[in-house]
Amino acid sequence: MRTMITEEIVAKEWVLKATDRCDSCAAEALVKVTGLTGDLMFCGHHYNRIMDNKEGYAKMMSFMLTIVDEREKLVENKAKGKDY
Repeated sequence: MRTMITEEIVAKEWVLKATDRCDSCAAEALVKVTGLTGDLMFCGHHYNRIMDNKEGYAKMMSFMLTIVDEREKLVENKAKGKDY
């Protein structure tokens, strides 16, 4: 007798849409930072550039109230064979 193990795959609902654009370069936004004065949208590259910089990190931490980080969307698309 064999037992079959099945894994249920739950699709994650993404908040950011393909039409949301980075404020710096117009690439697809993967990170949305909301602060007291509004929203900032970043592609993964520009978000990493700011957060890897000591001064940029400090400024972002003083601005940020909430963050939507969907950079893992790139990993999911890579696994599906999509190359953007």
